[in-house]
Amino acid sequence: MKKKEIPYKLYDIIPSQETMYLMVKYSFHKQLTQIPTSFTVDADFDFDLLQKAFNIELQRNDSLRIRFVSDGKKLKQYFLPELTYKVPVMHFSSFEEQDAYFSEDAQKPVYFLKDETFRIVFYKTDGVGSGIYFNVSHLNVDAMGIVVMYYDLIRIYFALKKNEPLPEPLDKYEDYIKEEFDRLADEKKMKKHEDFYKKYFLKGGEPFYAGVHGPAFLEKARKKAKNPNLRVPAAYNPIYDKCDTIEKHIDPESSKKILDFCLARRIAPESLLQLGLRTHCSKINYRTPDVFMMSLCSKRASKKEKNMSGCLTQPLQLRTIIPEDYTFEQALSEITSVRTQLFMHSAYPYITARDMSRDIYDYNLIQGPACMMFSWIPVPVVPDSKYNIDFKTYNLGRYFTPLYVISTPNPKTRGIDMHYMYRVKLSTPGDIEALHANAVKVVLEGIENPDITIGELLDSIS
Repeated sequence: MKKKEIPYKLYDIIPSQETMYLMVKYSFHKQLTQIPTSFTVDADFDFDLLQKAFNIELQRNDSLRIRFVSDGKKLKQYFLPELTYKVPVMHFSSFEEQDAYFSEDAQKPVYFLKDETFRIVFYKTDGVGSGIYFNVSHLNVDAMGIVVMYYDLIRIYFALKKNEPLPEPLDKYEDYIKEEFDRLADEKKMKKHEDFYKKYFLKGGEPFYAGVHGPAFLEKARKKAKNPNLRVPAAYNPIYDKCDTIEKHIDPESSKKILDFCLARRIAPESLLQLGLRTHCSKINYRTPDVFMMSLCSKRASKKEKNMSGCLTQPLQLRTIIPEDYTFEQALSEITSVRTQLFMHSAYPYITARDMSRDIYDYNLIQGPACMMFSWIPVPVVPDSKYNIDFKTYNLGRYFTPLYVISTPNPKTRGIDMHYMYRVKLSTPGDIEALHANAVKVVLEGIENPDITIGELLDSIS
């Protein structure tokens, strides 16, 4: 077969994209690297006008014009100079019909190697409103990139509707890619990152896998390996990766307490929620002080990075060893400190760092100490306060980690939504129910009494 000729500049994929590509590269099921979401408002969109807005968005948002090609053993990418896309419009008779349709689409792979990097649908649902469904390759766009895309598209729509000037254009993801390669070529800085990670992985010795399903899986692996001291089992299975989801909601009053607490202390909600989640994992795994999880970080620190779509995100390998005599305040400070350190070194490729830890502790390809992946998604705000917004994420049906927790504020209810996508071979619905209940309890008790100790919180949860 004749090799496909590309008349555009080819780029290697950057580390953020390489991380996402790795998930699907060794998977038997190919829907692991896409993000399906919907954005509904309780009003009627003018879909002809929204199509015009999306045509403009395609020119402003170059991440939507990325295409991928396999160049031998490497994945390459290029930018189309222009793109047209006629968005289909669906009409649903109920929310149930809408949800079933998009839930089914969410589990169909986005074939990013066959020039399909996203699917988008405009829709109207009787008794609900109208909206946008967007299922995009994670190599093109990360969760924050989706927020940027939705927000920019809606601002364009309202500018057209009111005959006002368009908002300031987005910054180019292509420029970020070029700058990323310059950063990777800085050997002095990369050496500093490497030295940090060596110390980080060695500090505290080998980590411990504190699964949300409890220690039975670890004990079975210890018995099979005839090693009672085994700390990290093979929990990442590319075959048995079937997932289900449980949607939970933190009520508006409790959510306000959480967000006000974070605002007053100038900390990210991720730190607070992860403290609640890790405390439950500690409780059900011999009260271990050592809990390891991954936390997706958007890597958007500068004004320019916040004004672009694309895939910038990298997982932070968040390991915290928190003694029971620490107060809630001290434990929160520890998590925040570790997250800050990891963010400062987030320019170092995740895969390189992961391989370093694997070499240090002689892990095989499906061993890893992280009990979950966590992501916080701040939703977009429609620039018209009279609208209620419903932002929804959908179950992929497959995932590589034992659990993926997606948390997002809900602008319609003023609460916080918690989306638990769990591997059915490892965890049960009861495991997830207990995780959520105890995590919320720990967070709210800690907010009320920051001097309560972690030991006391462990005693208070079942």
